[in-house]
Amino acid sequence: MSKRHLNEAFDSKQFLAQYWQKKPVLLSKFIPDFSDSLAPEELAGLACEELVESRLIIEPEPGQWQLRHGPFEDSDFTQLPQSNWTLLVQAADQWVEDVADIKTLFNFLPSWRIDDIMISFAAQGGSVGPHYDYYDVFLLQGQGERSWKIGDRCDSDAKVVPDKDLRLLQNFEATTEFNLTAGDALYVPPRFPHWGTATSDSLCYSIGFRAPSMAEMIEGFSDFIIKDQDPAQRYEDSYSLGGLRSAEIRPELLDASYRQLTERLAQKQDFAGWFGCYVSQPKYPELIEPLDDELSPEDFSALMSDGVQLTKNPSSRFAFMESAAKDCVLLFADGAMVSYSMKQLSNIVAFCEAPEIVPGTSSELLADREIAELLRRLLNQGSLLASA
Repeated sequence: MSKRHLNEAFDSKQFLAQYWQKKPVLLSKFIPDFSDSLAPEELAGLACEELVESRLIIEPEPGQWQLRHGPFEDSDFTQLPQSNWTLLVQAADQWVEDVADIKTLFNFLPSWRIDDIMISFAAQGGSVGPHYDYYDVFLLQGQGERSWKIGDRCDSDAKVVPDKDLRLLQNFEATTEFNLTAGDALYVPPRFPHWGTATSDSLCYSIGFRAPSMAEMIEGFSDFIIKDQDPAQRYEDSYSLGGLRSAEIRPELLDASYRQLTERLAQKQDFAGWFGCYVSQPKYPELIEPLDDELSPEDFSALMSDGVQLTKNPSSRFAFMESAAKDCVLLFADGAMVSYSMKQLSNIVAFCEAPEIVPGTSSELLADREIAELLRRLLNQGSLLASA
C-alpha cells in the first residue's frame, strides 16, 4: 500500500470554510513526493480493456477537437501524433489498488461523495478544451507539467459548441492561470470553467465528487415512495361540481390532491433513506458479482476459521446514517439499506471507515453475531471478497 500523505501545511478546516464549493484554489505540493500509480503505457493498456471506460481526444487543428471512445487497440496509440492528444481512463480506482489508495487521503470529506478517480495522459499540447463540470474536482498532477486556466463561475445556460459529447464552451475568459507539477493539486468547484493544457507529456488524476441533480432526486425519490402507495388513493371531487363548464378544470378542485402529494413528499426520514441508497449505488454494478454457491452461516463460519481475509470490493460503496427519529443506525451498501440498533453504531462505523477488512478487524467484527451475519450477506452478494 502507498505511503502517501497530505502536506502537513494543508488545513482541512480552513479549506472547507474558505474554498469548498466556493472558489478554486491551488494546493501546492498537496501530496509531497507524489509518485504515479502507473506508467502511461499501463494506462493505455487499461484503455484497451473491454470493461474499462476510456476516451481519446485529439486536436489536429487549433480549436478542432476529435473524440473517440474505447476500448482501443494497441495500433490506435502507435498511430498517434507526437503532440496534442489526451487519453482519459474513467474510474481507474476500480482497477488499480494504488489509485484507489489515493481516495483515503480525502477523508476530510465524506467518502460517499467521491465518485471516482479518472486518469488522463496528455502528450505535450494535449487538452480536452474549455469546459465546466457540475461537480467538485481535485486535479492532482502526476509526472510532467500541465497548465490550467480558470474562469469565473458560469451559469448552466452558458453557450457551448454544438457537440453532444464534449460540451466545450464557446466563450472562455481566463481570470487566473496555474502551472502544476508532480504533487500539486488544483481544486475546482462546480460550474467554474477550466482548461488544462499539457506543457510536457503528463499524467493527471481527477478526483471527482458525486452531486445528484434536483431532477435526479425528484425522479429517484418519487420512484422510491411510489412502491408504498395505496392504489385506492386517487383524485377525488366528491364535493359540489356545480357551475362548472364541461371542459373546465377549476384550480380549487386540485387543492386536496395537491395537499396529499406535498405531504407525501415532505417525509424527511423517507428521503434520508432513499438518499443513502442512491449515493451508495456502485458506479459499475456489473463488477459486483454474487457467489455462485451461497455460503450458509455454517459455511461462512468455517471459512473464517480458516483465516480467510475479507476485503471490500473496489466497486462497492458503503455509508451509514444515525437516525435519531427511529433510534437506529442505517447501513447503506451498494444501494441497499439495513437498519441496526444504536448499540451497533461503533461496529458499523468501524466497518464503513476501514479501507479494507484486515484479519484483526474481521475477528473483532465476527465476535458479534449480527455483524457476522451482515458480513456473510455482503460476501454472498459480492460486496465483500474473500482471499487467503
